[in-house]
Amino acid sequence: MTQGQFTREFAESLRRANPSLKVTVVKDLELKVTLADGHESTSFLNNAYDLYKQEPKSKAEVIQKFVTANLETVVGTGEGIDRTRIVPVIKDRPWLEETRQALLSRGAKKLPEQVYEDFSPDLVILYAEDSPRNIRYLQSKDLQAGKIERSELRALACENLKRLLPKIERQGANGVYMFTAGGDYEASLLLLDSLWTNRQADVQGEVVVAVPTRGVLLLTGSRVQTDAKALCLSEWQVSGVQGEW
Repeated sequence: MTQGQFTREFAESLRRANPSLKVTVVKDLELKVTLADGHESTSFLNNAYDLYKQEPKSKAEVIQKFVTANLETVVGTGEGIDRTRIVPVIKDRPWLEETRQALLSRGAKKLPEQVYEDFSPDLVILYAEDSPRNIRYLQSKDLQAGKIERSELRALACENLKRLLPKIERQGANGVYMFTAGGDYEASLLLLDSLWTNRQADVQGEVVVAVPTRGVLLLTGSRVQTDAKALCLSEWQVSGVQGEW
């Protein structure tokens, strides 16, 4: 299916799933969804289409999965925030402004009040609810509704992350390593103090990390020779991972 065909079929599936919604195709892989009360939101289908292209025979399952997630985001589940599913998400600081500008350029009248805090000059910590079907970034109103204090949020999210993540593994050699943990929250491993105080982070000199993408966390030591670091980074770049030490 072309992007246009996929978009139209997805829109029709969304309408059938909730007839009270007004679903408008803005362009390929972009929908405008209007609730009965007039509230509007934008749904992007890029991830759904990419997944469909990987396995075209699974089209029905892919559409159903993303329709369910879309409804949960737009309409809600009717339930409050699940404290046990709140997790921290590391993003680079420009992501915040880029997201806001993207929403404004698409006609958004009100920007979401995302819950985040500073982590470093270049990185911020956002908080999200990771449900079995969807990952939804929290807004200030979610904390108020769930009676969650900002002062407890980071500790709560990190404990949840440790419980929800699959086994954390370290791969690599010659003083340069990569942590893996399922592909979604590797960058958030930076927040798990226990990871950096035990032998898993045992390197030569001070710990040096790089987060080239969301699903990759690279680790080395300040005393590892530069040519070894460069060789390792070159190998990751060849496999499609870009970043800098």
